[in-house]
Amino acid sequence: MRLVGFAAGVGVVLVLSGCGQSVDGQPEVSGAPLTKEQLFDPCTVPESALVAAGADPASKDDNPFSVPRAEWKGCGWRASDFFISIFSTTYTMEKFRENTLLRDFQEVTVEGRAGSQYLIGDRNPPEECGLVFASGQGTITLQSSKASSSDSTVDPCLVLNNAAPHFVEVLPK
Repeated sequence: MRLVGFAAGVGVVLVLSGCGQSVDGQPEVSGAPLTKEQLFDPCTVPESALVAAGADPASKDDNPFSVPRAEWKGCGWRASDFFISIFSTTYTMEKFRENTLLRDFQEVTVEGRAGSQYLIGDRNPPEECGLVFASGQGTITLQSSKASSSDSTVDPCLVLNNAAPHFVEVLPK
């Protein structure tokens, strides 16, 4: 059942992944593209950050893709009527901006960290929101997705903006 709530957010991952094709302009370490092993592992986020962000550590989904993705690592948790997901990827912030599934990008600063906020999909009102940050361990995106079973009218960006400060401090720079 948890996978249903992650489906749309994972759809972003699948659209960006392009069936495993290589992508120009990937984050690099010492001039070489990052490998999956070099990406930040979102499942290592401390329980204290999850609790502070309103997520239930016991609801952890460490396999939000169902099948391995060479360019991604991800983890997600239930947070009341929403899912909070964290992904790291070899794809650049520019690739996020080029993705037609993502829209309404806004430059933001969260706890002193520059990033971009975006909406996922074309639903109005939106049911998913994301924040993307560059890091030395890949591009990191935080996402808030309304659970399919929820009738909440809360803006997913509000949920994400309230949760993000608790995660930003533990994400790699």
